[in-house]
Amino acid sequence: MNLSVGVAIAREIPLDFRRETGGAIAVATKRVSEDGDGCGVRRRRASLRMVDRQLAKGNFKLALSLVKQLQRQPPPTGLRGFAAAKQVPRRVLSVEELDLSVTEKSALQSLHDSILDSIKINLQSSPLDELSVTCKDNDLNLEDDIIQHKQVVLHEAGHFLIGYMLGVLPKTYKFSMMEDVKQDEVVDASVKFVGFEFLRELEDELPSKKTLHDVKPSHRVLSKFLCVIVGGLVAEYLTYGYSKGHHGDVEKLGMVLKWLQFTEDEADALIRWSVLNTLVILHHHSEARLALVEAMTRGRSIGNCIDVIETTLNYQDV
Repeated sequence: MNLSVGVAIAREIPLDFRRETGGAIAVATKRVSEDGDGCGVRRRRASLRMVDRQLAKGNFKLALSLVKQLQRQPPPTGLRGFAAAKQVPRRVLSVEELDLSVTEKSALQSLHDSILDSIKINLQSSPLDELSVTCKDNDLNLEDDIIQHKQVVLHEAGHFLIGYMLGVLPKTYKFSMMEDVKQDEVVDASVKFVGFEFLRELEDELPSKKTLHDVKPSHRVLSKFLCVIVGGLVAEYLTYGYSKGHHGDVEKLGMVLKWLQFTEDEADALIRWSVLNTLVILHHHSEARLALVEAMTRGRSIGNCIDVIETTLNYQDV
């Protein structure tokens, strides 16, 4: 029975009878709605298992096509969070320009400044002309002590969630267990995405010093990449107030900006905007971020992680 039909029937039943039944009609009507939602969720999860199978086979374009088809479906079957993040306008480069409460502005301004200072210091310590183009994705350097495993996962979840909400499909993720790397200097952790193939092409082109016109990504793709690459360190700052896992990301960020021949002012504006945009998105979706950390800690599939995001997302900010 349709929910609207159930409500209409309930209105036609005398009030005294409704009182005597103890609200059973209202409960039954609510159950109809919940059962409908349950069917939609089951369909979504079945579709996401198909996405997982295609990713496992390496059919990344087909997997992305399936996700885009789900994106067009009504909730709860459809994916409301994919490519749905409310983004900061490109002209906005500071927290003060955002329409937020005084309390939010104060908290985010401090984080924004700290993140930018951290990136600036790391770029200065590794000048752009000395950056390696073969740096490993998202290496997490161990400094004074062993990074807590949860912080490693949190870092990768930041990349994952930002990518998903900007319409970039994660295709795999990994992170070494802490007991396996206690004697090493680096924690091998990463999230890889469908759609950033320009990075491989860029690395292939650089040794030959050929023109970059053929490998330069579109402005839209580059904007997504910059937000995804800073997603890990922003997620750490939101939770811990600092980041130990950003060195490989900043190196990759600097390498891309250098070889795409941006001026210093252009690069600075791009970094400021990407950090601000990522900070606002992750701030507004803290519940989904923490739920994703739990799912990734348990080694859930990409499809299962997406389902967790869809279940916990703050839909007021999409």
